[in-house]
Amino acid sequence: MKYYSVSVIIPTYNNGRFIKDALESLFNQTYPQELMEIIVVDDGSTDNTREILKEYMDKIIYVYQENKGIAGARNIGISRAKNEIITFLDSDDIWHEERLLRVIKKFNERQDNGIVYHPFEVIDSLGSVIHRNFYKNFGYTEGLSGWITNDIFSGRIFCGGSSFAFRRSVIERIYPIPEGIKRGIDYYITAMSSYYAPAEYTPDILGKYRLHSRNTTMLAGHNGYKELAMVNKDFAYMRQKVIQRVSNLDDYNNGEIDLSIIRRMKAKEEIFYNVLAGERFQGIKRIPALFKGKLSVKDLLRGIVVSFMSLFIPTFLYPKLVKVYGLFKRLKIIYF
Repeated sequence: MKYYSVSVIIPTYNNGRFIKDALESLFNQTYPQELMEIIVVDDGSTDNTREILKEYMDKIIYVYQENKGIAGARNIGISRAKNEIITFLDSDDIWHEERLLRVIKKFNERQDNGIVYHPFEVIDSLGSVIHRNFYKNFGYTEGLSGWITNDIFSGRIFCGGSSFAFRRSVIERIYPIPEGIKRGIDYYITAMSSYYAPAEYTPDILGKYRLHSRNTTMLAGHNGYKELAMVNKDFAYMRQKVIQRVSNLDDYNNGEIDLSIIRRMKAKEEIFYNVLAGERFQGIKRIPALFKGKLSVKDLLRGIVVSFMSLFIPTFLYPKLVKVYGLFKRLKIIYF
Protein backbone atom coordinates (compact mmCIF):
# COMPACT_ATOMS: atom_id res chain seq x y z
CA MET A 1 0.00 0.00 0.00
CA LYS A 2 1.22 3.48 -0.80
CA TYR A 3 1.25 5.69 2.29
CA TYR A 4 0.22 9.08 0.99
CA SER A 5 1.16 12.25 2.80
CA VAL A 6 -1.95 13.83 4.33
CA SER A 7 -2.90 17.41 5.18
CA VAL A 8 -5.59 17.69 7.85
CA ILE A 9 -7.24 21.12 7.94
CA ILE A 10 -9.12 22.13 11.11
CA PRO A 11 -11.03 25.42 10.82
CA THR A 12 -12.19 26.59 14.23
CA TYR A 13 -14.13 29.45 15.75
CA ASN A 14 -14.85 29.56 19.48
CA ASN A 15 -14.69 25.79 19.86
CA GLY A 16 -12.15 25.75 22.67
CA ARG A 17 -14.19 23.27 24.70
CA PHE A 18 -14.07 20.67 21.89
CA ILE A 19 -10.87 21.22 19.92
CA LYS A 20 -8.63 19.26 22.29
CA ASP A 21 -10.71 16.12 21.65
CA ALA A 22 -10.41 16.69 17.91
CA LEU A 23 -6.62 17.06 18.06
CA GLU A 24 -6.11 14.10 20.37
CA SER A 25 -8.05 11.94 17.91
CA LEU A 26 -5.42 12.89 15.30
CA PHE A 27 -2.46 12.12 17.52
CA ASN A 28 -4.01 8.70 18.23
CA GLN A 29 -4.22 7.76 14.56
CA THR A 30 -2.66 4.45 13.54
CA TYR A 31 -1.44 6.19 10.38
CA PRO A 32 2.25 7.26 10.41
CA GLN A 33 2.40 10.61 12.19
CA GLU A 34 5.37 11.76 10.09
CA LEU A 35 3.12 11.68 7.01
CA MET A 36 0.54 14.03 8.56
CA GLU A 37 0.51 17.80 8.71
CA ILE A 38 -2.16 19.37 10.89
CA ILE A 39 -3.23 22.89 9.97
CA VAL A 40 -5.44 24.67 12.51
CA VAL A 41 -7.02 27.85 11.16
CA ASP A 42 -8.31 29.98 14.03
CA ASP A 43 -10.97 32.21 12.50
CA GLY A 44 -10.75 34.97 15.08
CA SER A 45 -11.82 32.98 18.16
CA THR A 46 -12.59 35.07 21.25
CA ASP A 47 -12.81 32.15 23.70
CA ASN A 48 -9.94 30.08 25.14
CA THR A 49 -9.06 28.38 21.85
CA ARG A 50 -5.56 29.85 21.64
CA GLU A 51 -4.79 28.89 25.24
CA ILE A 52 -5.88 25.31 24.58
CA LEU A 53 -3.69 25.13 21.49
CA LYS A 54 -0.49 26.32 23.19
CA GLU A 55 0.48 22.81 24.28
CA TYR A 56 0.17 21.58 20.69
CA MET A 57 2.13 24.28 18.87
CA ASP A 58 5.06 21.95 18.20
CA LYS A 59 2.72 19.45 16.53
CA ILE A 60 0.50 21.70 14.44
CA ILE A 61 0.66 24.56 11.97
CA TYR A 62 -1.31 27.33 13.64
CA VAL A 63 -2.80 30.11 11.53
CA TYR A 64 -4.77 32.98 13.04
CA GLN A 65 -6.94 35.31 11.00
CA GLU A 66 -9.55 37.93 11.78
CA ASN A 67 -13.00 36.43 11.53
CA LYS A 68 -13.87 35.84 7.86
CA GLY A 69 -16.19 32.84 8.12
CA ILE A 70 -15.84 29.16 7.37
CA ALA A 71 -15.11 29.59 3.65
CA GLY A 72 -12.25 31.98 4.34
CA ALA A 73 -10.82 29.60 6.95
CA ARG A 74 -10.99 26.67 4.53
CA ASN A 75 -9.25 28.71 1.84
CA ILE A 76 -6.39 29.63 4.17
CA GLY A 77 -6.02 25.98 5.17
CA ILE A 78 -5.96 24.80 1.57
CA SER A 79 -3.40 27.46 0.62
CA ARG A 80 -1.07 26.16 3.36
CA ALA A 81 -1.57 22.46 2.66
CA LYS A 82 1.38 20.71 1.01
CA ASN A 83 0.42 17.04 0.92
CA GLU A 84 -1.13 14.61 -1.57
CA ILE A 85 -4.39 14.03 0.31
CA ILE A 86 -6.41 16.89 1.80
CA THR A 87 -9.07 16.23 4.41
CA PHE A 88 -11.00 18.40 6.85
CA LEU A 89 -11.82 17.81 10.50
CA ASP A 90 -14.35 20.12 12.11
CA SER A 91 -13.02 21.27 15.47
CA ASP A 92 -15.99 19.82 17.35
CA ASP A 93 -15.77 16.37 15.71
CA ILE A 94 -13.61 13.32 16.41
CA TRP A 95 -12.00 10.65 14.24
CA HIS A 96 -11.65 7.00 15.16
CA GLU A 97 -8.03 5.90 15.43
CA GLU A 98 -8.04 3.95 12.14
CA ARG A 99 -9.78 6.65 10.13
CA LEU A 100 -6.83 7.81 8.05
CA LEU A 101 -5.49 4.31 7.49
CA ARG A 102 -8.86 3.04 6.20
CA VAL A 103 -9.34 6.09 3.99
CA ILE A 104 -5.87 5.81 2.47
CA LYS A 105 -6.45 2.11 1.77
CA LYS A 106 -9.50 3.13 -0.29
CA PHE A 107 -7.43 5.64 -2.26
CA ASN A 108 -5.03 2.79 -3.02
CA GLU A 109 -7.75 0.54 -4.41
CA ARG A 110 -8.44 2.78 -7.40
CA GLN A 111 -6.04 5.40 -8.64
CA ASP A 112 -8.79 7.40 -10.36
CA ASN A 113 -10.71 7.95 -7.11
CA GLY A 114 -10.66 11.60 -6.15
CA ILE A 115 -12.84 11.31 -3.05
CA VAL A 116 -13.24 8.81 -0.21
CA TYR A 117 -16.00 9.15 2.37
CA HIS A 118 -17.61 7.21 5.20
CA PRO A 119 -20.45 7.30 7.76
CA PHE A 120 -20.04 8.37 11.37
CA GLU A 121 -21.66 8.24 14.77
CA VAL A 122 -23.52 11.17 16.32
CA ILE A 123 -22.52 12.29 19.80
CA ASP A 124 -23.77 15.00 22.12
CA SER A 125 -21.74 17.82 23.67
CA LEU A 126 -20.47 15.47 26.40
CA GLY A 127 -19.38 12.79 23.94
CA SER A 128 -22.20 10.31 24.58
CA VAL A 129 -23.40 8.45 21.50
CA ILE A 130 -26.86 9.51 20.29
CA HIS A 131 -26.95 7.58 16.99
CA ARG A 132 -24.67 4.78 15.82
CA ASN A 133 -24.91 5.64 12.14
CA PHE A 134 -25.77 9.14 10.93
CA TYR A 135 -26.74 7.95 7.46
CA LYS A 136 -29.25 5.39 8.72
CA ASN A 137 -30.74 7.57 11.43
CA PHE A 138 -31.26 10.63 9.24
CA GLY A 139 -32.47 8.87 6.10
CA TYR A 140 -29.46 9.26 3.80
CA THR A 141 -28.39 6.65 1.24
CA GLU A 142 -25.41 4.45 2.02
CA GLY A 143 -23.01 2.84 -0.42
CA LEU A 144 -23.05 5.36 -3.28
CA SER A 145 -19.78 5.39 -5.21
CA GLY A 146 -18.57 6.48 -8.63
CA TRP A 147 -19.78 9.73 -10.18
CA ILE A 148 -22.00 11.02 -7.36
CA THR A 149 -22.65 14.64 -8.34
CA ASN A 150 -26.38 14.18 -8.97
CA ASP A 151 -26.68 12.20 -5.72
CA ILE A 152 -25.14 15.12 -3.84
CA PHE A 153 -27.38 17.60 -5.66
CA SER A 154 -30.48 15.66 -4.63
CA GLY A 155 -29.48 15.34 -0.97
CA ARG A 156 -29.08 11.55 -0.98
CA ILE A 157 -25.55 11.99 0.41
CA PHE A 158 -24.81 13.98 3.55
CA CYS A 159 -21.73 16.10 2.93
CA GLY A 160 -20.29 16.07 6.43
CA GLY A 161 -16.95 17.87 6.37
CA SER A 162 -15.22 15.44 8.73
CA SER A 163 -16.16 12.37 6.70
CA PHE A 164 -14.66 13.26 3.30
CA ALA A 165 -11.08 13.14 2.03
CA PHE A 166 -9.84 14.42 -1.35
CA ARG A 167 -6.86 14.10 -3.63
CA ARG A 168 -4.97 17.38 -3.80
CA SER A 169 -5.36 17.47 -7.60
CA VAL A 170 -9.15 17.63 -7.17
CA ILE A 171 -9.20 20.30 -4.45
CA GLU A 172 -6.87 22.49 -6.50
CA ARG A 173 -9.45 22.58 -9.29
CA ILE A 174 -12.17 24.05 -7.06
CA TYR A 175 -9.99 26.45 -5.06
CA PRO A 176 -10.65 29.17 -3.99
CA ILE A 177 -14.03 28.63 -2.37
CA PRO A 178 -16.43 31.61 -2.68
CA GLU A 179 -16.08 33.39 0.66
CA GLY A 180 -19.65 34.65 0.65
CA ILE A 181 -20.85 31.13 1.50
CA LYS A 182 -21.89 31.01 5.16
CA ARG A 183 -23.64 27.64 5.31
CA GLY A 184 -23.33 24.52 3.21
CA ILE A 185 -19.60 24.88 2.62
CA ASP A 186 -19.12 21.09 2.77
CA TYR A 187 -21.86 20.61 0.19
CA TYR A 188 -20.13 23.09 -2.12
CA ILE A 189 -16.69 21.49 -1.74
CA THR A 190 -17.98 17.95 -2.19
CA ALA A 191 -20.35 18.71 -5.07
CA MET A 192 -17.68 20.57 -7.01
CA SER A 193 -15.01 17.95 -6.27
CA SER A 194 -17.32 15.16 -7.42
CA TYR A 195 -17.60 17.00 -10.72
CA TYR A 196 -13.97 16.15 -11.49
CA ALA A 197 -13.41 12.68 -10.06
CA PRO A 198 -15.31 9.57 -8.92
CA ALA A 199 -15.80 8.83 -5.23
CA GLU A 200 -15.46 5.68 -3.16
CA TYR A 201 -17.62 4.94 -0.13
CA THR A 202 -16.41 2.81 2.75
CA PRO A 203 -19.09 1.51 5.14
CA ASP A 204 -16.76 1.71 8.14
CA ILE A 205 -17.93 4.16 10.80
CA LEU A 206 -14.76 6.17 11.22
CA GLY A 207 -15.73 9.29 13.12
CA LYS A 208 -18.03 11.07 15.52
CA TYR A 209 -20.14 14.05 14.53
CA ARG A 210 -20.92 16.25 17.52
CA LEU A 211 -24.44 17.65 17.77
CA HIS A 212 -24.64 20.61 20.13
CA SER A 213 -26.27 24.00 20.60
CA ARG A 214 -24.13 25.77 17.98
CA ASN A 215 -24.99 23.37 15.13
CA THR A 216 -27.23 25.99 13.59
CA THR A 217 -27.70 24.04 10.36
CA MET A 218 -28.57 20.65 11.82
CA LEU A 219 -30.79 22.29 14.44
CA ALA A 220 -32.37 24.79 12.06
CA GLY A 221 -35.76 25.85 13.34
CA HIS A 222 -35.15 25.06 16.98
CA ASN A 223 -34.59 28.74 17.72
CA GLY A 224 -37.55 30.09 15.81
CA TYR A 225 -38.60 30.96 12.29
CA LYS A 226 -36.21 33.90 11.85
CA GLU A 227 -33.19 31.63 12.19
CA LEU A 228 -34.84 29.13 9.85
CA ALA A 229 -35.32 31.91 7.31
CA MET A 230 -31.60 32.74 7.34
CA VAL A 231 -30.60 29.08 7.02
CA ASN A 232 -32.72 28.77 3.88
CA LYS A 233 -31.37 32.04 2.49
CA ASP A 234 -27.77 30.95 3.05
CA PHE A 235 -28.30 27.53 1.47
CA ALA A 236 -30.01 29.06 -1.56
CA TYR A 237 -27.00 31.38 -1.99
CA MET A 238 -24.59 28.44 -1.76
CA ARG A 239 -26.53 26.42 -4.34
CA GLN A 240 -26.54 29.41 -6.67
CA LYS A 241 -22.75 29.48 -6.44
CA VAL A 242 -22.62 25.81 -7.42
CA ILE A 243 -24.96 26.42 -10.36
CA GLN A 244 -22.88 29.37 -11.57
CA ARG A 245 -19.63 27.43 -11.30
CA VAL A 246 -20.93 24.32 -13.05
CA SER A 247 -22.66 26.32 -15.76
CA ASN A 248 -19.34 27.91 -16.71
CA LEU A 249 -17.37 24.67 -16.89
CA ASP A 250 -16.90 22.40 -19.87
CA ASP A 251 -13.99 20.28 -18.67
CA TYR A 252 -15.86 17.62 -16.69
CA ASN A 253 -15.92 13.93 -17.60
CA ASN A 254 -18.46 12.44 -15.23
CA GLY A 255 -21.39 12.00 -17.58
CA GLU A 256 -24.77 13.67 -17.27
CA ILE A 257 -25.05 16.50 -14.76
CA ASP A 258 -28.65 17.40 -14.03
CA LEU A 259 -28.66 21.00 -12.81
CA SER A 260 -32.46 20.95 -12.61
CA ILE A 261 -32.08 18.95 -9.37
CA ILE A 262 -30.13 21.65 -7.58
CA ARG A 263 -32.25 24.40 -9.11
CA ARG A 264 -35.35 22.82 -7.54
CA MET A 265 -33.57 22.59 -4.18
CA LYS A 266 -32.63 26.25 -4.48
CA ALA A 267 -36.22 27.20 -5.38
CA LYS A 268 -37.53 25.38 -2.29
CA GLU A 269 -35.13 27.28 -0.04
CA GLU A 270 -35.93 30.61 -1.66
CA ILE A 271 -39.65 29.97 -1.19
CA PHE A 272 -39.20 29.13 2.47
CA TYR A 273 -37.00 32.19 2.98
CA ASN A 274 -39.56 34.47 1.32
CA VAL A 275 -42.44 33.08 3.39
CA LEU A 276 -40.51 33.25 6.66
CA ALA A 277 -39.26 36.77 5.88
CA GLY A 278 -42.81 38.03 5.40
CA GLU A 279 -42.67 37.93 1.59
CA ARG A 280 -45.18 35.15 1.02
CA PHE A 281 -46.40 36.42 -2.36
CA GLN A 282 -42.82 36.51 -3.67
CA GLY A 283 -42.40 32.91 -2.51
CA ILE A 284 -45.63 31.81 -4.18
CA LYS A 285 -44.42 33.27 -7.49
CA ARG A 286 -41.45 30.87 -7.32
CA ILE A 287 -43.61 27.71 -7.11
CA PRO A 288 -43.36 26.85 -10.86
CA ALA A 289 -39.58 26.42 -10.44
CA LEU A 290 -40.28 23.39 -8.22
CA PHE A 291 -41.66 21.46 -11.19
CA LYS A 292 -39.07 22.16 -13.87
CA GLY A 293 -36.81 19.52 -15.36
CA LYS A 294 -37.14 15.75 -15.23
CA LEU A 295 -39.23 14.96 -12.15
CA SER A 296 -39.19 11.76 -10.12
CA VAL A 297 -42.12 10.83 -7.89
CA LYS A 298 -40.06 12.12 -4.98
CA ASP A 299 -39.52 15.48 -6.70
CA LEU A 300 -43.23 15.77 -7.46
CA LEU A 301 -44.23 15.02 -3.88
CA ARG A 302 -41.70 17.51 -2.52
CA GLY A 303 -42.98 20.18 -4.88
CA ILE A 304 -46.58 19.59 -3.81
CA VAL A 305 -45.70 19.73 -0.10
CA VAL A 306 -43.63 22.91 -0.48
CA SER A 307 -46.39 24.53 -2.57
CA PHE A 308 -48.99 23.69 0.07
CA MET A 309 -46.81 25.09 2.85
CA SER A 310 -46.11 28.32 0.99
CA LEU A 311 -49.81 28.83 0.26
CA PHE A 312 -51.45 27.86 3.54
CA ILE A 313 -49.13 27.25 6.51
CA PRO A 314 -48.66 30.12 9.01
CA THR A 315 -45.08 31.25 9.56
CA PHE A 316 -44.96 30.34 13.25
CA LEU A 317 -45.66 26.69 12.45
CA TYR A 318 -42.62 26.20 10.20
CA PRO A 319 -40.12 25.43 13.01
CA LYS A 320 -42.54 22.86 14.45
CA LEU A 321 -42.94 21.22 11.04
CA VAL A 322 -39.15 21.00 10.68
CA LYS A 323 -38.97 19.05 13.94
CA VAL A 324 -41.81 16.74 12.87
CA TYR A 325 -40.16 16.23 9.48
CA GLY A 326 -36.89 15.27 11.17
CA LEU A 327 -38.66 12.76 13.40
CA PHE A 328 -40.58 11.19 10.51
CA LYS A 329 -37.43 10.97 8.42
CA ARG A 330 -35.62 9.10 11.17
CA LEU A 331 -38.56 6.73 11.54
CA LYS A 332 -38.54 6.20 7.73
CA ILE A 333 -42.18 7.34 7.54
CA ILE A 334 -41.29 9.75 4.74
CA TYR A 335 -38.47 9.62 2.22
CA PHE A 336 -38.01 13.11 0.82
